[in-house]
Amino acid sequence: MDPDSELSAGKGGSPKPSSGSRVSLACLPCRTRHVRCDAKKPRCARCIEEDKECSYAKSRRGGLDRAALAARRNQAALAAARNNGQLSPAGSIDGGFSGEAVMRRNEARSHSVSHLNNVLPSGLVPQQPAIDPSLYTPPDDSWSTSSVVLPSTDLQSVDITRDAFIDVYYNCFHRYHPCVLPRRFLERYLQDPIRQDELRPLVYVMRFIGSIYLSSHQPSLRQKCLELEELASSTIAQTPTTSCNFFMVQCHTIFSASMYWRGNTAKSRHHIDTAIQLALDVGMHRREFAVDHGEGDAVLEESWRRTWWQVYMIDAYYSAIKRNAGFATFSVDATTDLPCEEEEYEEGNIPHPRTLDDFNSREFSSEDTVFSSFAYLIGAVRGMASAMCRALSIPPNSSDTGGSSPRVLDSVDSIIEGWLLLLPESKKDIFSADGQVDELIFQAMMALHATTVGLHRPFSNCAFDALECISSCSTPPPAGTHSDNAEFRSIHTIKCIRAAEAQIGLLALPTKPCSHTPFVVCMLTTGTLSLLAACRYTLRGQKLAVARDQIRMSIGCHKAMANVWSQAGSNLHEVQAIAREVLGLPMGSGSSSSSINGNSSKQPRTPIHKIPPSPGPPSISGPDLDGSCSADSLNSFSLDNMQTYWGMGSIQPDMSFPWWASNEQV
Repeated sequence: MDPDSELSAGKGGSPKPSSGSRVSLACLPCRTRHVRCDAKKPRCARCIEEDKECSYAKSRRGGLDRAALAARRNQAALAAARNNGQLSPAGSIDGGFSGEAVMRRNEARSHSVSHLNNVLPSGLVPQQPAIDPSLYTPPDDSWSTSSVVLPSTDLQSVDITRDAFIDVYYNCFHRYHPCVLPRRFLERYLQDPIRQDELRPLVYVMRFIGSIYLSSHQPSLRQKCLELEELASSTIAQTPTTSCNFFMVQCHTIFSASMYWRGNTAKSRHHIDTAIQLALDVGMHRREFAVDHGEGDAVLEESWRRTWWQVYMIDAYYSAIKRNAGFATFSVDATTDLPCEEEEYEEGNIPHPRTLDDFNSREFSSEDTVFSSFAYLIGAVRGMASAMCRALSIPPNSSDTGGSSPRVLDSVDSIIEGWLLLLPESKKDIFSADGQVDELIFQAMMALHATTVGLHRPFSNCAFDALECISSCSTPPPAGTHSDNAEFRSIHTIKCIRAAEAQIGLLALPTKPCSHTPFVVCMLTTGTLSLLAACRYTLRGQKLAVARDQIRMSIGCHKAMANVWSQAGSNLHEVQAIAREVLGLPMGSGSSSSSINGNSSKQPRTPIHKIPPSPGPPSISGPDLDGSCSADSLNSFSLDNMQTYWGMGSIQPDMSFPWWASNEQV
């Protein structure tokens, strides 16, 4: 049945449009849930029936032209300068910058892109001109074919006022890892010759990361990207690790993330270790650090707080990928206060910071206190780390009633479900009224769903295939963790599959896949591999068909990320190889591939639709699942010549169910 006709049947008892009519506008609650909306204002019939707040995204058509937008930015910059006491009555900014100079600089910045074809929603006025709106707007905006105006100055300069690479860094990376100073505040600091030397390595790294996104869209810039990588790397190497340049913590941290997703894991590990050591040496994990080294600037203080938590989270992500609970920053007794909301940080209106103790005891507060999205992300990552530590520290067969399975259920679910249940209503709807996804809440939910899958799957019926040891994003558990209790296996299976489906539901939100942090790739891989196993061993009928569509969508998202990050491309090939093995699909163009050593071949497994209806947990042959692979386990797989099998499915999963509370048997 056509999805539109199915929706028009009046799902959930809501009034349906007249036969043959189509509604081009939908309110945000209906749009998020992918259900039919009658588009009535001020509230649609479905929101009235369900007693929900009803709102509509602002129109993208019309609005101000570029000249008017530039004038608005200039006025906002002058108003902010006056409010901050930096603009004297005579019209000059302290430090020798006139109001006219500020306007000229903002006007010049607004022309850093030529022939921009896409128009942002009228309610979204970015601090900087957008290089490619499709990187962070819903997918109905096509990729821009505009030519980017690159800086005419030397790339070794720290002048970023007309720097397209810096523009892209803020539009495409800063939104997911927001620890660097906001653009206008960084520019202000770069006017100080003393600060220029401190910030030079950081500026070079930011330029390099921006060039990764630009070169993925314009191949002619790939050589420039390599030059910027070499410049950033050499400049960092020339900076002593004993210097009191606190910006180097930010520099090493974001450079580590970029190196990991460029495929250089050894270099990535070196830089995150350096960032951790520098942060601990200067005491960045302590509450008083931000005030002591903020120089009376509330924005700089906020940046230091964000820097420590960014170090912690990236260290935790690396640990989760390798299924290792013992990462360096986990055992650090951090007292750093929590970051504020992103809008407050960008505008420079920094409120009094909330403490980590306040967040950890939020369930006892008599008031409905809402923390920032960054704070909830920190809570999610800390919860992920605690759940991993508890689950992985439980020895196999530690209980007489089903092994370690019951203890995993108790320890893991209480942490993850507690975070979800305490999330305020204003944060649960991550698709905001201005048409953007709250990327920090999105990241938090993806991380927790991945944790749920990773910790429940070893005890479920979604058994591991021996070939999964090739995955760089998913580490199979050691042997002996499978539960012999059928009831516990069923519970773990339900939780595992529901969490994987919840990840797909998040990806169905109207935004491009490459507009998320690259760490989403490994989070998604964890859920995708569990869905593959469920397709082979558990799901049947309509549920199997839906899961196959969900896997297609996941592979499509992997492909989008692979266009930007080379490591995501490697992970894509790994997932495709595992999928063919698990589902019994032919390798390549229909003939069986030769083995790695070229001496043998192997017939493909029975296709998924011919599998008997009642499979049990498989008997996994091949190497012990200790994280290593033998050559025998990779027979018939040639990763260099694989052809793409999956296509992007056009699906709209039902997001209406609470995945953590479902008791449905799969």
